Amino acid sequence: MTAIYRERLASYTSGAAELVLLHGWGSDSEIWRSLVPTLRRRFHVTLVDLPGFGRSAACEFRRDPVLVVEQLLPTLPESAVYCGWSLGGMLATVIAASYPERVRALMTIASNAIFVADDAWSAAMPAGDFSTFQNVLEKNSVKGLRRFNLLQLHGEERASSVQAVLRDQKLPLNALALVEGLHCLHDMDNRSALSNIECPAIHVFGAEDALVPSRAAAMFANYYPDHECKVMSGCGHLPFLSSPDEFVSLMFEFIRSKGMLCEAKPHYLDKTDIGRSFSRAAASYDGAAMLQRRIADHLISLMPEIKNAPLMDLGCGTGYSLPALKQYMGEGELLAADLAPGMLIYAKEHHLDTVDGWLCGDAEDLPLADNSVGLIFSSLALQWCENLPAVYAEIERVLKPGGAAVIATLGPDTLYELRESWRHVDAYAHVNEFSERAEIQSAIQNTGLCVDEWQEHIELMEYKQLSELTRELKNIGAHNVNSGRPNGLTSRARIKALASGYEQFRGQSGLLPATYQVWYVRCVKLG
Repeated sequence: MTAIYRERLASYTSGAAELVLLHGWGSDSEIWRSLVPTLRRRFHVTLVDLPGFGRSAACEFRRDPVLVVEQLLPTLPESAVYCGWSLGGMLATVIAASYPERVRALMTIASNAIFVADDAWSAAMPAGDFSTFQNVLEKNSVKGLRRFNLLQLHGEERASSVQAVLRDQKLPLNALALVEGLHCLHDMDNRSALSNIECPAIHVFGAEDALVPSRAAAMFANYYPDHECKVMSGCGHLPFLSSPDEFVSLMFEFIRSKGMLCEAKPHYLDKTDIGRSFSRAAASYDGAAMLQRRIADHLISLMPEIKNAPLMDLGCGTGYSLPALKQYMGEGELLAADLAPGMLIYAKEHHLDTVDGWLCGDAEDLPLADNSVGLIFSSLALQWCENLPAVYAEIERVLKPGGAAVIATLGPDTLYELRESWRHVDAYAHVNEFSERAEIQSAIQNTGLCVDEWQEHIELMEYKQLSELTRELKNIGAHNVNSGRPNGLTSRARIKALASGYEQFRGQSGLLPATYQVWYVRCVKLG
């Protein structure tokens, strides 16, 4: 049986609750992606593609919602908060009613008790409208989906931003799943299930929703007085995309009121800032990255003998290592991933025929299925990640049993000369802080990965003038991303004071040193 696509993304914060996100008809789990970084500050997030949709397109969608739930349950946490949108909300309701021990709290978005109105529940889509749409879809799936997206955007005050997300979704088209999904929506009746829910529940509606009318909120309040309801103004069928900040605040407040929300870990690194910095440096990177190339070449020598399995270059940068990795893999699939869009564009221009798939994403949130990659190669990328437990949980998750990851990263003694020199100038954080060895080891061990190799190399670069070092750091995009960095331009007097302080490190060769503490790590996923 074809497996359901699932991602479990570890939280940035210890003690976080599990959160399951279920998407709606005609969509997939990517619809949630823009919310994931914020949600992971409070939850371990599980994303799944419903059978027949997205990366579960090869799975059969069964018309009976009970059978759909049975397909999903093996991929879901034993106990979690559930948040479902549209059809996903109706399925989450079935899970909450049928498996109360697995659902700590329920949140539905643009989701009704029944999708098609009847005499007893008028606040739903009229039967004639549904039948017309169903006929269009059965004749032409593409035309039907286009019509559906227009309905989702109806009355949306921020239609352009929501439409951009819908446009970016590249869904495998499973016409049969679309048809069967509509039959499921037509036949589903959750009125009894909603009465049987034991956990806290909240139902969120878009005030201008053309598919699930907001007046359903009044019927929910009447029939299910123990449940909470919220109507978000100016929103259509996708309120979590239309007003994401308001939606997340609503979710957090609901979960907090039930005593299930952990305190968020402080956030120090801005990944958008990091991505922009490296994107700007794409064209100048290779000309300045002599040390980076040397480290990548040594890392390849630590690759284990795993042939013809998918390999991912995690943090591929300009693609320097891609030809060597392709040669190493033979017939295996090669994926290239990077946080910086500019780096990926540059790498594509120079290595398009080398790579089988390109991913623009964060190492803390890889858009890949569980157990999908045989090898991960990552050279000087993971030191830019703040949440080490999430990084290594992601590596463990996407690796196949028996797979391995080879990683080059930087230790805290890196550029200590520059850091010490700045301390004589002011109290700001001017040099990036990198994790201690114990932090990395703990993060690896807690995921169940086994450290097979750990090497430390001290690399010494030398320069005639301090400006050569600072120019090199700028050219490779490694600028200061600490939250405690100073704002604005550095004055000439402070630069002069920095250069004066750095002179204490000038060696007998007459050159200024810059030390890099490099760790080479090989991890294995047992299985």
